[in-house]
Amino acid sequence: MIPAAARGTTTVSARAVARIAQQAATETPNAVGTVRGTASVRGQRAEVSVRLGLPWPAELGRRAGEVQRHVASRTGELTGLSVRVARLRVVRLQRPAGGTVVFEKATAPAARGRRVPRRWWSARPTPVVVAALLGAAAAGLLTADMASVRLFGNAPAAWRTGLVDRLATTSPAAGSVTVAASAMAVAGLWLLLLACTPGLRKRHVVAGFSARRSIALDRSAVASAVRDRVLDTDGVDSVRVRVGRRRVRVRADLAFGDRAAAREQAGAAARDALADCRLNRPLRVGLRLRTTSAWDPAPPGPEPASAGGTVGEAELKESP
Repeated sequence: MIPAAARGTTTVSARAVARIAQQAATETPNAVGTVRGTASVRGQRAEVSVRLGLPWPAELGRRAGEVQRHVASRTGELTGLSVRVARLRVVRLQRPAGGTVVFEKATAPAARGRRVPRRWWSARPTPVVVAALLGAAAAGLLTADMASVRLFGNAPAAWRTGLVDRLATTSPAAGSVTVAASAMAVAGLWLLLLACTPGLRKRHVVAGFSARRSIALDRSAVASAVRDRVLDTDGVDSVRVRVGRRRVRVRADLAFGDRAAAREQAGAAARDALADCRLNRPLRVGLRLRTTSAWDPAPPGPEPASAGGTVGEAELKESP
């Protein structure tokens, strides 16, 4: 019998783990729409991030937690790896196709006493890649020219000798040196700013999860949740929602009904929708309600009784 150490090893690629995580997410009844996943594998451990939609209305924290647990357990079962779902990004919210809509009451987060991240941090891949490529190109040119001189006895490149002569004869107070130094200082400050700011401003973190396992909603998902809830207000014809970093701006058109009552009801609906999202940083609601050109201050009443109905009522009376 061949010993276990001599049988070789099975390596599961990150791409395969991501595909398995996507399939595991689609197995849950909570996932709607297209599911995307990314993964990184280090030895026997894998870290998975999932991008999907969730049904709405619902308590998003509970639904998202169920998806995370199922993806982690199912992916670990199929790959044999220790899987951790680091991030779950909700990109859209979808209402049921039919039936009665039931609004679930938000419960307290399951994870207490944990430090919740205020915002997801971005890896800033584009600035890092651009800075690395520029630095590598400059270092590569200089190294190639110095190797050509030292190893093969060739003359230094004209661009290098010209640059050295210009730097040797140029005063530090010259305009070109000042401009170059200023440009480098601005670029350095910009890179420091990118390194110290979180980025990913269009995602709001859901409360109740730790920094190692967090859930975030896109601004578009939050906007759709608020829009659907405000549209249930009596008399509201159309709604436009814009979600910012700290504020949600709602613009609604009223077709009929009392304006003050509709404003109060629409504002309460928007706040309830945000409460159900359970965001880590609460957002303020700014509501602007305007009436349409065909606005009727009185709600539509019952249809007037027809002549036939009047005769029918008379026929119900006892005859003498």
